[in-house]
Amino acid sequence: MKNLRKYAILLIFPLHLILFWLFVNGTPMDYFYLCAVVFVLLADFALSAWQTELFTSHRSRISQFAREFLPNLLQKLIVIAADWALLLILGRGDIFRSGLAFWGAVLFASIAALLSGLVTFVTGAARTMLYHDEKR
Repeated sequence: MKNLRKYAILLIFPLHLILFWLFVNGTPMDYFYLCAVVFVLLADFALSAWQTELFTSHRSRISQFAREFLPNLLQKLIVIAADWALLLILGRGDIFRSGLAFWGAVLFASIAALLSGLVTFVTGAARTMLYHDEKR
């Protein structure tokens, strides 16, 4: 279970693939697509919190949290790079000629991953500072 936690963010990539498939094969403004987008965003937040042990750890220094957060950030960047590579492959190698659907899906996935990373880091740093103050 500990090894799975180390790479939890990479579990979000299959959800990104499903999201791309829904975006390309369905209507982008479809209600089902909107629910899938919200689900991917919430799953990204949940996996980030689980991987960084956001609500269960007892860190007393922000530098310690930042060191433990770095693998999470790198995995998010790997997922974003894979999303962009998927855009290149599905867009037949030309980003500028690929459809708006691909751009929308990839931009949403990138922004959602960065947003969840930012919120996770801020929440973890705030919780670490609160725990440090309680410890005194």
